[in-house]
Amino acid sequence: MKQIKITGRTLVKIAFLSISVFLIFGIGIHFLGFRVAIRFSPEMTKEMGGVITRKEMDEIEIHYRKNLEALQKQIPLIESKIGELKNLKDQFSELSTPTTTKK
Repeated sequence: MKQIKITGRTLVKIAFLSISVFLIFGIGIHFLGFRVAIRFSPEMTKEMGGVITRKEMDEIEIHYRKNLEALQKQIPLIESKIGELKNLKDQFSELSTPTTTKK
């Protein structure tokens, strides 16, 4: 019968080996499961990994383009409001400045 000495070094080796085996096993199961899901159940793949089809991606892109166009149409209005606010600020600062410090 062979004796195995249980030392700190042996325990570290066993722990490292078991962690490595479980990690490799988990990664393998993850990718194998993902491939099976893609092949047999695309709906489940969408839920698992957030995978979307090209058609869905095009629809999302169209939606975002419409939002972008709407925002770009608002830019001139916002710029004019900013100009008005700047003018008001200048007027108020003119009013609040004492006449002795004005040049």
